[in-house]
Amino acid sequence: MSTATIELKDWLEALTEVIRDYAARSLRFDGTPVVPNGASAGSEPAAYVAILGERCSMHLGISTSMEGCRALVRALLGMRQKDPITDAEVVDGMSEILNIAAGKVKSRMVVRDGSLKLGLPIFVQGQVGLGESTEKATAEVPIGPVPCRLLVYRRVR
Repeated sequence: MSTATIELKDWLEALTEVIRDYAARSLRFDGTPVVPNGASAGSEPAAYVAILGERCSMHLGISTSMEGCRALVRALLGMRQKDPITDAEVVDGMSEILNIAAGKVKSRMVVRDGSLKLGLPIFVQGQVGLGESTEKATAEVPIGPVPCRLLVYRRVR
């Protein structure tokens, strides 16, 4: 096993592949388009999961509009887009989607760093605070009809 730090782009590529595969296999959208609400990047709600290891401390995240979050959670729960959904269900569902994806990313990366551990998911309105010692990588990735932003943050050691 290598002692080199895994590149940020490798984490983002793994997260992108996992999310696309998970969406295709597990999320069921009813065909209703989701129109972005025009929120600026960083002001949208997001779910994050920490991945910690001996050589890294990072967060994986997924961000979209609140309408996008509702659409993703409805797809997770097999609901139609017109069905009502509570804010608590949105928080739990977005956390679950990212927790599943982060577990799959960790499984891919553990062969490169056996010390990796998965943290608990969190859901926040807006971007997590980034300091000067934080690296960031993002990708715009549609999940079904939902425009999303995938995020990877790492504290530089």
